[in-house]
Amino acid sequence: MKKVTLVFLLFTSTQSFADNEKSIVSSEIRDVKVFLSGAQIDRTFKTTLESGITQLVIENLSSQIDKNSITVSVNNDAMILSTSYSLDYLKEKKDSPELKKLKDSLEVLSMNLNELNMLKTVYNEEAGMLNANKSVGGSNVGVNTDNLHKAIDFYRQRMIEVKSKILDIDKKQVKLNEKIERISDQINVENGKINQPSGTIFVNISSKQKTNVDVGLSYFARGASWSPSYDLRAKDVNSPVSLLYKANVRQNTGENWEKVHVTLSTGNPTIGGNKPQLNPWYLRFFIPHYEQNLNAPQMERSMKSQQNDAAVMYSAQGLSIADVVEVQENQLVTEFDIQLPYTVLSNGKEVMMDIQAFTIPSTFSYYSTPKLDKDAFLMGSLTGWEKLNLLPGNSNVYLENSYVGQSFINPAATTDSLLLSFGRDKRIIVKREKVKDMNTVKFIGGNVEKEFLFETTIRNTKKETISITIEDQIPLSTDADIKITNGEMSNGNYNIDTGMINWKLELKSGETKKIRLGYKVKYPKDKNIGGL
Repeated sequence: MKKVTLVFLLFTSTQSFADNEKSIVSSEIRDVKVFLSGAQIDRTFKTTLESGITQLVIENLSSQIDKNSITVSVNNDAMILSTSYSLDYLKEKKDSPELKKLKDSLEVLSMNLNELNMLKTVYNEEAGMLNANKSVGGSNVGVNTDNLHKAIDFYRQRMIEVKSKILDIDKKQVKLNEKIERISDQINVENGKINQPSGTIFVNISSKQKTNVDVGLSYFARGASWSPSYDLRAKDVNSPVSLLYKANVRQNTGENWEKVHVTLSTGNPTIGGNKPQLNPWYLRFFIPHYEQNLNAPQMERSMKSQQNDAAVMYSAQGLSIADVVEVQENQLVTEFDIQLPYTVLSNGKEVMMDIQAFTIPSTFSYYSTPKLDKDAFLMGSLTGWEKLNLLPGNSNVYLENSYVGQSFINPAATTDSLLLSFGRDKRIIVKREKVKDMNTVKFIGGNVEKEFLFETTIRNTKKETISITIEDQIPLSTDADIKITNGEMSNGNYNIDTGMINWKLELKSGETKKIRLGYKVKYPKDKNIGGL
């Protein structure tokens, strides 16, 4: 008797879920949080629940939803029983506004092309009629000279007009066909996007009585991202720098975000949040396979065995080559709440959003490395930048309301100030030359000694005093047989470890200064040194 009761209960339970009422609801996107990779999408809708179990069907969603991220909330006593997600390949897709515009343009161009074809046919028929009526007079009637001239003039003039019209139509047809081909190609691309499957979420909700509810739906979808970019503007070298922090947002999720509230996050949910686990690190001697000896076959087998051991070790630990590559990620996540609503269509095109604007204290000075480039570069040293939650990105640089080029902002720098280039200044002339009389070659016993002396001339043609740093270098030896002796340095700041030397100079308007750098290189005369 108990078994019969159990079967009956299972049957009635299954039957109740099978007979639940389906309700296809429409929802709208309220909020979108865009990560560096992916986006969290929040939807809301109102619906009426009948007494019992109702299955809500939310259609036309992204095909890139992570089903594990789906969360549903209701504001009443209703109970959410289950949620599921599936892809719909059969549902007819609506044309996007962009695709509809392309199809309208194609239709207009096709009509214009048909009109041209019709007009060309008329002119060709007229040309045929002119050719068929060349005769002047009948077979038994003589030709009047005046009539003949008039007929020839008319035939020539009208045939020229007809042929010109046909030639003009041919040109227009070529251009129209080119436009039609381009638009048709773009329509094919857009159709390829539309023909992607759409996502559907099913939500089973139980309610004790008929009631109206507000439902919130949230999920994570791939196919979206944002990247930072910046505008750096300096009014002049005596003013602070204005920095505009911008975001380039793009998405191809299959859902259009129309006038939604956008939040930008520096997080990246796709990389996971698990703490990495260190495993034993084994070192082995490496025996190059190209060494020739009697044990070469055995050595080769040994190397293969070591490689296989490593592969087995990584496989057993769930690792791959990517796991031994160092990746740096910021530990803190910053979110930027964009106050104005934005529309971002699912077409992969970037939408630029302004995030924040800052005024950054800065000092300006000039730098030149005449060994590599004879120009002087205006560099801005920005302080306090580490508090601005910046990400790596390109920056458009403007000086005195003129665009001077691009720089790259690297927040991973460990210096107190961020050094950015504000472009070249042709009004500062820098010239580096060899002093010919002092560049000599001497042979001393079994060695050769070469002496070098360079003179750099700096001239300031600007109206104001400038500060400039000149950079140069002295070679370093990696061989005991190569001896390098430093010579004249014009009181430059020399780094013995790197061989780098720099001079910090102040030049008044119209002032010229010269600095010298000399050194000697001694090495065996039967050897050559590259780069000298």
